[in-house]
Amino acid sequence: MASRLRRTLGRAARQHLGRRFPETFGPGRHEALLARYRVDRLILRDDGKVPLSWWPNAVNFGDLISPWLMQKMTGHEAVFAEPDEPHYVTIGSVLRRVTSTSVVWGTGSFGTEPGSQVNKEATYTAVRGPLTRARMKHYGMTPPQVYGDPALLVPLYHRPTVPITHEIGVIVRWSEREWASAEVGPGVRLIDYASDDVEGIIEQMLSCRRLISSSLHGLIVADAYGIPNAWLASDSPKGGEFKFHDYFASVRKHRYPHDYDLAAQPLTVAELRRRFTFSPEPIDFNYRLLLDACPFLTRDRGRPRR
Repeated sequence: MASRLRRTLGRAARQHLGRRFPETFGPGRHEALLARYRVDRLILRDDGKVPLSWWPNAVNFGDLISPWLMQKMTGHEAVFAEPDEPHYVTIGSVLRRVTSTSVVWGTGSFGTEPGSQVNKEATYTAVRGPLTRARMKHYGMTPPQVYGDPALLVPLYHRPTVPITHEIGVIVRWSEREWASAEVGPGVRLIDYASDDVEGIIEQMLSCRRLISSSLHGLIVADAYGIPNAWLASDSPKGGEFKFHDYFASVRKHRYPHDYDLAAQPLTVAELRRRFTFSPEPIDFNYRLLLDACPFLTRDRGRPRR
């Protein structure tokens, strides 16, 4: 019992220190990894742009992280790929968008795709989590046992200094925009994910001490930056809870959804803290394995030992 308590307190302390001292305890401690990698074997069109597939049917922060991160990682603009050209598929539950010319790194399943919609000829270097891999194995595939949503790498490429101005941020997904008119009290910030300003949304998130999100990528980005967060239940995410538990298993940080109607009453700090449990534990994730699996990065292994 005592050792378990020490571990719990230790995780909570690391989470708190990670926000205050990001260079030592937070995402900054992983940034040195990037110096070991260089862009290599990048798929480019003749115009120097990277063909990439993502979910294009709505203006949504979670989907637009994919082209934003690709440009940050490679220095080349990402453009929406034609299905028959060589291209990358990375962030999102877009397994059914994969074609025989796809190179897949970190994509996940909704948990509802039939086997006929999962392409077996594509190149897979990593998947989002073990539930996606198990589903692919069920269809007779042999995906690598490398897990991770590439959105976890966001703080390695964008780590602005943002003062904390709000106690709680509530993330509003593009399909739940009626909540954007909810009445909020002091210390509560509504963050509308129906935006193509990826860096602006990240900075809004960083301005909050805690976050509530029904968006998977709200939780992922919060985890990546070390922001305590709570999962808000929603009946609108396609595939239900599968993609959430797939991601949670990949970072060994499980949590449960909270049922709460944001539009039913004013949102105050006291009420939200009473109704939500904010997970303080840091994630347990191997960044190097995901970077090593990146199809357009090569790691400098250093000089061989004599």
